[in-house]
Amino acid sequence: MSLALGLAADIGGTNTRLALVENGRVREDTIVRYSNADYETPEAAIGAYLSEAGKPCCRSAVLAIAAPISGTRIEMTNHNWVFEASSLSRLLGDARVEFLNDFEALAHSLENLNEGRLVPVQIPAESPPANGTRVVVGAGTGFNAAALYPPRDGGRGTVGTGECGHMTLPVETARHLSLRDYLARGRGRASVERALSGSGLREVYEWHCVEAGQSPGPLSPAEIAAAARSGTDPICIATARAWMDILGRVAGDIALVFMALGGVYLTGGVARSLQQFLSEPEFLAAFRAKGRQTGLVSAIPVYLLDDDFAALAGCAARM
Repeated sequence: MSLALGLAADIGGTNTRLALVENGRVREDTIVRYSNADYETPEAAIGAYLSEAGKPCCRSAVLAIAAPISGTRIEMTNHNWVFEASSLSRLLGDARVEFLNDFEALAHSLENLNEGRLVPVQIPAESPPANGTRVVVGAGTGFNAAALYPPRDGGRGTVGTGECGHMTLPVETARHLSLRDYLARGRGRASVERALSGSGLREVYEWHCVEAGQSPGPLSPAEIAAAARSGTDPICIATARAWMDILGRVAGDIALVFMALGGVYLTGGVARSLQQFLSEPEFLAAFRAKGRQTGLVSAIPVYLLDDDFAALAGCAARM
């Protein structure tokens, strides 16, 4: 393959998604997903992809990583991979390599959304401002958020990122405090990510079992979500509703922090696995419960972004 292309990579705590980029757009026929556990290093995963793709000539690569981004050496937060820009550049044949936070890439993807992949959660009667800030909020292996600020002078929008999963878990009621204490045991504190993640769903389930005087079953987060969706396990259903309550409170707080009048876009594997519960009262009631700013957050559009590969488009936008 002689055509010069770019490589886009979205690297989460569990899976790595890869694709080739041509003329600033992801080539959908080249998208693959690998399990991180199958490869000892990111070089091994990317090398396997390049071999399967026919060893394309990649002049540049943009890697979106679930970790704080600083410098040319990145250590993942929820996996044991380490990324070295020089090593990856050599693997790609001296390509230019850029690292992004994975939510920075997701925020960039909001500039070219596939409207068909948006599931409405809250649609206000009045349209949002065309130049409003938008926020993507994701719960999967971990939790984070990023804001897309409107462009100035006809340019591209700018993105602000953080490490929102490590904020302190908000507490409003005695029952919330009981859950917080359970999540904080042996840790000294309970972060947002301790609840709003795959492992967090499992711990929220365990807490519900303890509260009900039962021993927690050996269910994985995926099995808890499946049992909740099927309606076969009352504790799993209660877990899903409590998880949605927490997601609503945190997403509403983030919407206020960023003044995200242009919309809130939910994403992440756990959020998508519990999609049907977004239409139940817990999420929106918690999202809107902001005292004197209830009217403000009630006027913010909220969607579920049902696209597991959206961050790849955000990487392509940076090439």
